[in-house]
Amino acid sequence: MTPAPVDNTRPGSTSAATPRQRLSWRAPDGRVLAIAVVLALVVTGVQVLWARDQPPLSARAALILLVLAALFACAERFVVVFPVRRGAHTISLSEIPLVLGLIWCAPAAIVLARILGGAIGLLGFRRQRGVKLLFNLTLFATEATVATAVFRLIAGPAQELAPRGWVAAYAAMMVVDVISIVLVTMVIALHDDSQEWRRLVTADIKSLVQVPMVTVTTTLALIAAIVIRNQILASILLAILSYAIYQVFRRYAQQTQGHAQVEQLYAFTRSLDGSRDLHTVIDTVLSRVRDVTRADTAELVVTTGAAPPLRFRLSAQQPVLTRQGNGSDPSTWWYPAMDGEPVLLAPSRTQGGDDGRPVDGMAVPVAMDRGAAVLMVYDSLADIATFTAEHLRMLQAFAAHAGVALTNIALVDRLRHSSLHDALTGLPNRRMLLTDLRDAIESGVSTFGTVGVLLLDIDRFKEINDALGHDVGDDLLRQIGQRMQTSFADRGTVARLGGDEFAVIVENCQSARDVLDAAEELRRIVERPVPVGDLTLTTQASVGVSFAPDHGLDPDRLLQRADVAMYAAKHARAGVRAYQAEDDLNTPRRLTLMAELRSAIEAGGLSIAYQPKVDPEDGRVLGAEALARWHRPDGPVPPDEFIPLAEHAGLIPALTRFILDTALAACAQWRGGGRDLSVAVNLSPQILTDPNLADDVSRALRRHRLPPIALTLEITENGVMEDPARSMRTLDALNALGVKLSIDDFGTGHSSLGRLAELPIHEMKIDKSFVRGLTTDQTRRAVTDAALQLGRTLGLIVVAEGVEDETELEYLRRHGCGVIQGYYISRPLPAAEFADWLSGRPTAHLPELEVRTADA
Repeated sequence: MTPAPVDNTRPGSTSAATPRQRLSWRAPDGRVLAIAVVLALVVTGVQVLWARDQPPLSARAALILLVLAALFACAERFVVVFPVRRGAHTISLSEIPLVLGLIWCAPAAIVLARILGGAIGLLGFRRQRGVKLLFNLTLFATEATVATAVFRLIAGPAQELAPRGWVAAYAAMMVVDVISIVLVTMVIALHDDSQEWRRLVTADIKSLVQVPMVTVTTTLALIAAIVIRNQILASILLAILSYAIYQVFRRYAQQTQGHAQVEQLYAFTRSLDGSRDLHTVIDTVLSRVRDVTRADTAELVVTTGAAPPLRFRLSAQQPVLTRQGNGSDPSTWWYPAMDGEPVLLAPSRTQGGDDGRPVDGMAVPVAMDRGAAVLMVYDSLADIATFTAEHLRMLQAFAAHAGVALTNIALVDRLRHSSLHDALTGLPNRRMLLTDLRDAIESGVSTFGTVGVLLLDIDRFKEINDALGHDVGDDLLRQIGQRMQTSFADRGTVARLGGDEFAVIVENCQSARDVLDAAEELRRIVERPVPVGDLTLTTQASVGVSFAPDHGLDPDRLLQRADVAMYAAKHARAGVRAYQAEDDLNTPRRLTLMAELRSAIEAGGLSIAYQPKVDPEDGRVLGAEALARWHRPDGPVPPDEFIPLAEHAGLIPALTRFILDTALAACAQWRGGGRDLSVAVNLSPQILTDPNLADDVSRALRRHRLPPIALTLEITENGVMEDPARSMRTLDALNALGVKLSIDDFGTGHSSLGRLAELPIHEMKIDKSFVRGLTTDQTRRAVTDAALQLGRTLGLIVVAEGVEDETELEYLRRHGCGVIQGYYISRPLPAAEFADWLSGRPTAHLPELEVRTADA
């Protein structure tokens, strides 16, 4: 059994060296030739040493030499090939004449017979030429020399056919097989595949050394020697037996190859399962396909859309995967596979020449989810005659699995892209933005000094969606994202965070001023008119800015602080605003308070305090304003702190229902005790746009059996102006219900007198900032006098809040103020203390008020 190296010099192959090419010692063939020369020199030296003790060649010895040479030549005719990676184990029954030679011939005669018979067999039957022929002949000579040395070392003189000689023959054949494997592996590594040494070291020795077959052929040779010594004609029977063994081996090889192909296909699918890298999968596909189909070159051609096809190639001349962007000519031999038709290119003498066509080849389509691909192999190795239909079926099986693997990679790539990009605009999403921001901080801060984060929100974008539809809104977002990408892609990362929020990382900034300039540029870009269908939309934007390292080095913290700055810019209508610590409301205390506030509202953990409202003329108590209070174990939380928290956390509806229900319950007790009082409740601007507010108030009044006139709802000027249309609908519904409406904190808002006259209100409250010190401050006195005059003109009850001394009370009484409240009268009191405060104080039935409508 003799391993045979890969043949890359098939006649007519495009990879063969032409006669005009000079052989270089750096080329693979040159290095193989060097190995052959070294082996020849070693064999010659050993044979020269042995020749001193050998008698001259006799006629009988010469006849035996010729017979052995004939047997060696015949052995090359009847061979069985077991492919092993890029090489092959060749079982040729050559062990039989080799063992006979060890028993009957001198060492030199054995080598001569082996070289002579091998040359005849390789030239005549296997048609080998050139460097491959020379290497195999030196390999044969080396095998014969090594076998002789081992046999002589173990058998000793005159022990050839004794049991000791049998052991020597077995040992010699085993050693020869191992040496052949090493030398053939060396040639494969030099000529075709540098990884062959690693595979030899890690391979199962049973798959390399065919012990049963070596044992059978060696045993047959020993039996032949014993039988021929007694009866020469028995060699005919041995020849028949040898041929039968050859057929058994041949059938065994075919069966083994079939199992090996199944195992290779299974190993191929396993090797593809764990890989998610495109080049790794393609390299695995092409290297395995080359081995299984016994091809010199494997190639994968992939087309996607209108782009030129990509060609990936792996061959003996290019053992590393190479990628080319060449086009594909429809006249090429494999092009029908692009249309789904397998191609089996039969060998032809005209192929493999200057036209670039291979000696033989196969090409099959590769089914993919997107695009098309062709898997092909060409230039079959010398250990097969050519590619057959069986090879084509195997290639189709590999192509099917390769198609699944490539489709999975494409799917994983799409999923990976989807996980890092926004589906609507195609821009990076928050996850990718944070990753890029971390990289920018690590590299940019140390190099340039400042990295900026810009967070942009489109103002009043909801109105565009509500008025024009989500399709228009989506188109607007896509165009804005494209504008931002065009202007800022070369300066950092542009991302969409969701909704109408975008973010930009600005790298390579020398100072915070550079970042702010970029933010102003970003706002101007977004606020340019945007054509959407037949419309041209103009948007406004608010941009929050944070810097690294000034505002931190953590990506999440920087993005959060840019978000804080953006909301501050939106609230102040500033356009662009850098982060400031006083803007940051999301402190740990605030987050804790928001969580506890929700629980306090649900569990009734808040309380209501009542501040009296009296008539300045006679001191009669007219009612009280209900004010929410929150007491925690560590102390009270001011309303100015927890009311904004409720607005931010969406708790205003629940908080309003709690205050309204508690205040009306207290009012019902007062009125049930004979005191005809009213109660006032403040409404947040958020609740004014709730279309169900009037129904909620009506149900609360019925539940506590109170007339609508017993309730006053206080609103602010700014609250109405945030959404005038919807606020007016709510106020009209409340007015129709019969409750009194009051403008709170009058003078601090932005409404016009015309707008004030249109509101269905009954009362106006002068803000305490104008009441305090009005007797000494001329400006405050002027504002207060104007408010009192305006109230009388509009027919409104005027309430002055924040009265803290007698001089302020007297001034307001003299100038016709209808109701006063403040610390001079009483601080806000809990319900029980307010009831005690009422004892002994006069109350009055509130007079019927003229309800002023928009028509008045």
